[in-house]
Amino acid sequence: MASVKDKIKDFFTKKPVPHSAFQISSLYITGGHFSPSDGKIKNHFVFPLERGIVQPSFNKKNIKKPELLERKIKEGIERLLISDHRVGFILPELCQKAFVFSFDSLPPSQKEREQIIRFRVKKQIPLLARDARVTFDLIKSNDQVKILASIIRTTVVEEYENFFSQLKLKVKTIGAPIICLSNLLDWEKEKNFLLMNMEEDSYSLLAVLNSEIVLCRQKSSTHEHQNQESLGQKNATIVQEIENTANFIEDREKKKIDSFWLRIGLLDSEEETFSYLKGELTFPVKRIESLLKFNLTAQEKKMLSPLIGQIL
Repeated sequence: MASVKDKIKDFFTKKPVPHSAFQISSLYITGGHFSPSDGKIKNHFVFPLERGIVQPSFNKKNIKKPELLERKIKEGIERLLISDHRVGFILPELCQKAFVFSFDSLPPSQKEREQIIRFRVKKQIPLLARDARVTFDLIKSNDQVKILASIIRTTVVEEYENFFSQLKLKVKTIGAPIICLSNLLDWEKEKNFLLMNMEEDSYSLLAVLNSEIVLCRQKSSTHEHQNQESLGQKNATIVQEIENTANFIEDREKKKIDSFWLRIGLLDSEEETFSYLKGELTFPVKRIESLLKFNLTAQEKKMLSPLIGQIL
């Protein structure tokens, strides 16, 4: 059986993935079955979830009402018409944390590298759980060594793996939404950009300069979409976060952000949010799903884009 560490490293590598995959968030689940010959989507589904069935967390139990989630997933499996029990899975954003660290140098020993990187992670997460797994990937090494580190708890991974196992599905690859979405972009063409994945309960931000990841962060979202005031507060907070990140990067790296790519994983109020961000930000705002050539509706492209990024 592949280790948790190996599965998490699939976030950042191009290992072969299964042809069927699922994504679970707090308010929706998606699934897709892809043709192995041409990569086209053969079958797919997008289902809303009632609040409280899944509560994504880095430290706590995620699946609060497994019987209701199982009912939805079973309905999705029937739509996908899959015969292979091996599947890919995309975790909710809040289940994992990612950081970019810079070093003047790192020792050649893998064990020593892990110790140094774990030490840096503990500075960001002082109360790091004992079962937390840290995996890392070398981004680039010029004057400095940059590392993209991902942290996730074994108990969280096992919770989802065991859930799918009860449905006779074996999770072979695990991904994070923001990393899967980044696979949709041509990094040689889009050299300097911000990428955001916005969910009901969180948003994640990835910054790329000179075709290198320089920052990755996830934040919980405190305002629920219950009324216009709370939506406006959330949108204003996100704009401030984007502007602060862009200013910080431009000051540190002495390079301008050229574009902002966005995926809004919401089943409602998407147009209002997109229009607000487009009107407030000073750089071009583009929908990440606009890059997809699949024969799907705009809503389907938006909701399925992380899965497509994982499979492609």
